[in-house]
Amino acid sequence: MSNGDVVTRPSAISGQGLFATRTFSPGEIIAPYLGKVLTSRPVKSSESSATYILEIKPGLWIDGSDIQNPARSANHSCEPTAELVLNETETFANLRASSHILPGDEITFDYGFSLSESLFNPCTCGKMSCPGKIIAEPLRPALRRHLRFIRRRD
Repeated sequence: MSNGDVVTRPSAISGQGLFATRTFSPGEIIAPYLGKVLTSRPVKSSESSATYILEIKPGLWIDGSDIQNPARSANHSCEPTAELVLNETETFANLRASSHILPGDEITFDYGFSLSESLFNPCTCGKMSCPGKIIAEPLRPALRRHLRFIRRRD
């Protein structure tokens, strides 16, 4: 999958990843997150381990599973190169560069998972700041405290 500015290819983080084919400056829009807007939470299919559901606001989701959605291949990272910018009134989202991205760099963003979601989603970004679970950056200290408590008891 390619839109000219990005390409999907195998990633060291997980499965397929989204990679830049040109330089992006901080604040620049990389790609839209495209898909059907849903008013009820979709049920995850057991056929695929991949999930492309994006919650825009309570009661509103984008199903980004369509292959025409270039942003669906962006992996999570604890030190992301991009951010997902939601537009709640227009029901869409864009990936926007949060740092300088060079051609060949993997484009990643923070999936923003809650503490409970993180417990079932290991992170393989490989960054020094990674707690080993996919979790929103502001919640990482709480997760680290939780994991230290569990490890002491085991």
